[in-house]
Amino acid sequence: MNEKEIRNQAKIFILYILSNIGEPQEFTTVNDMVLHDGLVNYFDFSFAFSDLLETKQIDSRLRESDGEPLYYVTDRGREVLEMYEHEMSPDVKDKAFRHAMRVLASKRDGVFQKSFIEEADNGWLLRCRIADKEKTLMETSVFLNDRAYAEQLRDNFDSNSEIIYQGLLSLLSGDVNYIFD
Repeated sequence: MNEKEIRNQAKIFILYILSNIGEPQEFTTVNDMVLHDGLVNYFDFSFAFSDLLETKQIDSRLRESDGEPLYYVTDRGREVLEMYEHEMSPDVKDKAFRHAMRVLASKRDGVFQKSFIEEADNGWLLRCRIADKEKTLMETSVFLNDRAYAEQLRDNFDSNSEIIYQGLLSLLSGDVNYIFD
């Protein structure tokens, strides 16, 4: 697939998500929804989002409480989506919609993740945390010898913290013993 096709798919993906969640969203929320499992990378997302704005397929209005722009699909964007939505597989649509709803729920409930790397004796300590307004849901530290590897793991946690949390719960409960076979 060439670069133009990849970016066109990213546009359809963005239109699909924004159209189906039914309410305007902040840029960072749209970003979190679209980049969830690597179907679209940040570079393609940024280019596609910008192009959708320029071509008036998405637009924004300012939230009254804080002036933050909220993005939504225009009538023109809905027309384009209607023409090309069939190119998305039903599995991708379902997975994307479920993830988008989880992102919205996390934002509504105040769930956040935080990770950072600190220098330790002869290496690096990666600390990862998921919490909500009232409690810590998960907190872990990992010692690593290599800074670049620590950064890679941190970036993965930041991109996939929900999946990592669910995986940790599955491992601890024994639901994924197949990993050890």
